[in-house]
Amino acid sequence: MKNKPIVKVTIAPTLRLLSELSGEPEAWEIRAASAMECLQVMLKRYPLMKKWAYKGEELLPIIWFFVNDPEWRNKLTPDEFEKPLKEGDEVTIVFGKS
Repeated sequence: MKNKPIVKVTIAPTLRLLSELSGEPEAWEIRAASAMECLQVMLKRYPLMKKWAYKGEELLPIIWFFVNDPEWRNKLTPDEFEKPLKEGDEVTIVFGKS
């Protein structure tokens, strides 16, 4: 089994505030194969985020993912949430507006 890449994950300010992560690091390095897996890893670490990301088992459309896009111009479409990440990719998870 191939190791998952190490990627940098940043939770955008609004989601950090809502999830009470103000005392936590700005970014984390984790092993994850996709943007969706990044979110799942973060939800395990910070379960309070789940109420802002999901309704029941459904991911809310106000959760946006950006990969290697620090200016947040090209959010991933739902069919890209499982797209493979590469070593060193930077994933930003944003609480956006529909």
